[in-house]
Amino acid sequence: MNSALHSRTHSFGFLPYIKPYGMTSRELVNRVQRRLRRELNDRKLKVGHTGTLDPLADGLVVIAVGAAARLTPWMLQHAKRYVARFELGVSSTSGDLEEPIVALADAPQPTMAEIQIACDHLHGWIDQTPPGHSAIWIDGERAHQRMRRGEQFEMPTRRVWIDSIKVTRYEYPHLDVDVRCGSGTYLRSLGMDIAARCQSVAVMTKLTRSEVGPFEIASAVGTVPPDDPPPMNREQLAEGLSPMAIIGDLRQAIQAPVVGLAHLPSMHLDSDDVERLRHGLPISGEPQMPSQQDLGLTGARAESLDRHSGEASAVQPVVEECIAKDGQGDLVAVLRIKRGLWAPYRVFAPSR
Repeated sequence: MNSALHSRTHSFGFLPYIKPYGMTSRELVNRVQRRLRRELNDRKLKVGHTGTLDPLADGLVVIAVGAAARLTPWMLQHAKRYVARFELGVSSTSGDLEEPIVALADAPQPTMAEIQIACDHLHGWIDQTPPGHSAIWIDGERAHQRMRRGEQFEMPTRRVWIDSIKVTRYEYPHLDVDVRCGSGTYLRSLGMDIAARCQSVAVMTKLTRSEVGPFEIASAVGTVPPDDPPPMNREQLAEGLSPMAIIGDLRQAIQAPVVGLAHLPSMHLDSDDVERLRHGLPISGEPQMPSQQDLGLTGARAESLDRHSGEASAVQPVVEECIAKDGQGDLVAVLRIKRGLWAPYRVFAPSR
């Protein structure tokens, strides 16, 4: 990763954050938004997430600051890594500790070999049924809302990508796994699937997200912004802000938007082509393909594999989308091919 992209403050980009256990992703985003609006003296600054975590989970949430919120669709292409703990022999309607747990009578105690075989079968493209207590839309309403009303309905299965499952600890009934997967995977369901292959049941008792594409928990901000009262000075919003431990100014932790887009083909432009794009005009050129290392940090690897066989496709994908960078390596635009030229699809002002 290019250190020069982190040496200056960016007016928009991605902010990797550690969400604590018990806090909703929305509450964290709201706290960060209020803080950054005051630090940047911008009352209209928009801040959003690029993928939520349940309140009962902790770990990495990548927050999109300012115009980076327009890049969320490409951030959702990233693979994610989790560390999860399951308790075998018990179940709940939510698949975790949100609902009461029920013990399975005469529950078997799988061996380590049986657990490993079960994990080996849940690799690559798999069909997964999300838990009823989830945010999946069912007939125009969230599934968890219908579940809490006691309604009966069928959850649709979805095809998800499991890149790897590593058993890090197993002492019955506790099972710890390290999982790397594509977006849309439910770890609760994965734990229940592992248990089902061992003729048992399971609930997820702990979940930590450790990676989202190139972003890692080790370099994320771990201090939740203080819940300061509204500013007294409407012209100088930063006045009266409480200091944040370790990090100082939160804006210093905003990473360049291109950091989250390294899995996309890219073009480096001269100043003339930059101006053309910012005036809505198409350009010509040949994008440079991302490295295998950059692809390996994302779900793009899964997209290049056949969803049925899991084997690499013999047909090379046609490049129809890329990003454009200026002479400093900063994001200029997301481009899409149109009539043989690269037309601007999302255009951005300089980020620093």
